[in-house]
Amino acid sequence: MGLRVWLADARALLASALSRLSPKARFALGLAFLAMVLLGICAFLSLPSATLKLVCRHDFRSADITVSIDGAVVHTDTVTGAVRKRFGVLEKTEGTYTRTLLVGSGRHLVEVRLRAPGYDHTRSIPGDFIRGKESVLSLDSGRDLSLAWRSAGGGAGAADAAGASPSWFKYAGSVLMTIFGSIVSASMGVLVQDFLRARKARLGETGRVQTEGSKIGS
Repeated sequence: MGLRVWLADARALLASALSRLSPKARFALGLAFLAMVLLGICAFLSLPSATLKLVCRHDFRSADITVSIDGAVVHTDTVTGAVRKRFGVLEKTEGTYTRTLLVGSGRHLVEVRLRAPGYDHTRSIPGDFIRGKESVLSLDSGRDLSLAWRSAGGGAGAADAAGASPSWFKYAGSVLMTIFGSIVSASMGVLVQDFLRARKARLGETGRVQTEGSKIGS
């Protein structure tokens, strides 16, 4: 009950404040609200919406791994392994490394670099990432670094019916940000002009009342 009363009072105050504004100022506020909606859409489009799970098998005691998406480095870390005996005699270094990264939906080029003493290899693989799904990428050092998709979600050629290409998202985001800036600038200009006009009118009214009061007193 208290919440309803509070909402009713807030609605009444808002209506009273809006009624004091000129039609042009109310229109400017409407444009500002539209700009906020566009900014929210822009933020939603730029948020990562899919996941990339890395599963790496290697034979190093220590190695550096670097992951890039479309040429931009998104993850760096150190992978480690341990020496294990086979048949009680042979010793072999083995290690596994898993990590989950957030990526945007759509088609991306994933590049992985693995560096260790005497070993430095870089490989890349394309993949289509589906919104809300996990794509598993298998890495195997061996003599040469190899990459392969484990899940259909990230395999090259998988279709993303709900998403679009990263370039389209970037273009849409830049356009929305431009529109947002223009609307906010225009809205602020109209609101400032309306405020100055109202202030000038109040000062003029005050001066007129004081002049009439002086005449009556004399």
